[in-house]
Amino acid sequence: MSIEKTITQPSFLELMTQNMPLWFQQGGVVMWLLLLISFFSTMVTLERVFVWAFYYSQKERFAIQECFSALNKQKKTEALLACKKVETPALNMLEFGIKALPFSPKEKMESYAENQISLLSRGQSILDTIITMAPMLGILGTILGIIESFNILSAQGVDNPTAVVGGIAQALITTAAGLAVALMALLPYNFFRSHIQKLILHLETIGSEFNHICQQKSLITNQLSDIAQKQEKAENETVSKQKKMPYHYEFSEETGEVNVSIHPNGESIKRTTPSAIAEMYNQALPSIYKHIKLETKKTNKENENSSSESGLEKSTDEIK
Repeated sequence: MSIEKTITQPSFLELMTQNMPLWFQQGGVVMWLLLLISFFSTMVTLERVFVWAFYYSQKERFAIQECFSALNKQKKTEALLACKKVETPALNMLEFGIKALPFSPKEKMESYAENQISLLSRGQSILDTIITMAPMLGILGTILGIIESFNILSAQGVDNPTAVVGGIAQALITTAAGLAVALMALLPYNFFRSHIQKLILHLETIGSEFNHICQQKSLITNQLSDIAQKQEKAENETVSKQKKMPYHYEFSEETGEVNVSIHPNGESIKRTTPSAIAEMYNQALPSIYKHIKLETKKTNKENENSSSESGLEKSTDEIK
């Protein structure tokens, strides 16, 4: 009769735990969580280092100078070609601004700058979360270790204090590991944040210089304000200044009539504004009212004279 021996294979997690250092095994499950977030922190840091290294490897200073030099000469095509030589946030922002001319490029440039800053700030939120979460996990592991130590103390009593003290010491390992992971994330977080602040200042400086050149060389024209000024000027013009009116109006105080005649250059004259016609009538109405009032007084006086003359004739007839 043979006895079969079954050998159980350890799981992958057990193999990993056995290969870890003793202090890691003593930390418990929380150490695995800290290991996971430290892995994410390392990946984000390496990826951001590569991005910023690529950014600083692009030599954009000469391209920016060439772009501004072309704008000073009012050569937008050459300025666009200079912006396309190197792919950097500043040059791409200038390209958006040049393409928006002659309209104001401020909104488009600000929108693009915010988008680029958001892209270069990617990963900062992950590092910030790790900085906050790692110490919390460490404290959680310590609390769980202390709870386990008190359970041992309640089971074995005070006869074996070494086991209790050893359990508390093991529990503090997670706190130390959590602080270490937070520090590893804090250093690159502040490093990348300082470079983002420098980029924001750089883009603001480039945008300010671009707007100054555009205003100095009159590359920006606000058509809406020009139209509004023309309309306001047309509305404020009096009838006497409307030399381009297609019709000429004359009021005769003797007859009370309004004579209308076509302007001699009426074919080449544009239609006048409604506000100018309304103003013309407003100026003419007082004269018309005055004439009507005089005519009314004159008519009343004539009627009184005629009635008095008829009364004298009647009395004369009665005397006779």
